[in-house]
Amino acid sequence: MLRLCLATLILLCAGLEPLPLSAAEEGDERSVLLIASEDMADPRFRQSVVLVTRHGRGNSPLGVIVNRPLKAGLDRIFPELKQAGQHRLHYGGPVAPGDIVFMLRGETAPEASITVAKGLFLSSDIESLLRLLEAPTPATRLRVFRGFAGWAPYQLESEIDRGDWHLLPVDADVLFNEAPDGMWLKLWRRATQVMVRAPSPDGGSTLAQR
Repeated sequence: MLRLCLATLILLCAGLEPLPLSAAEEGDERSVLLIASEDMADPRFRQSVVLVTRHGRGNSPLGVIVNRPLKAGLDRIFPELKQAGQHRLHYGGPVAPGDIVFMLRGETAPEASITVAKGLFLSSDIESLLRLLEAPTPATRLRVFRGFAGWAPYQLESEIDRGDWHLLPVDADVLFNEAPDGMWLKLWRRATQVMVRAPSPDGGSTLAQR
């Protein structure tokens, strides 16, 4: 019963059919990191970093917040799996908070997955997740989320135009190796850094970060 309850796919909840892998691979260039602006008004996304895919005019983007770990471990959801306790559950977003989504870094795509970058996948196929946990797969390659983030067509574009978000390329090293509590500030600084001319000792000028 537990597996059946958790087997609802986020893609179906978002009103989308699961993408075939070939179609997902073609959409890699539409995946980005959204960095919340310092004055983000929506408390659900304040100081958040969101991995989003299907980003483009006329599409319905979806993704996961990647820097909000929860106190609960996966053993609360999969108590029969001893290895599950090695993974923390993360808050993925306000949509379908009862659903489970996972991000995998590897060479082989799991079932019903979206390729968001080379060697980086999003999926909600519970059987694939169980196999990864049983393998076991280390936390340096697997991240599990509760819920996800989604936007109606053109909604995200409007938010970006309004200044709610900064964009950065997807970086798997950052997603898996950067501490969540410092991720937003580090990426916000990277996304907003400006090169300015500063006086140099010889009377000329040099480039410096503001």
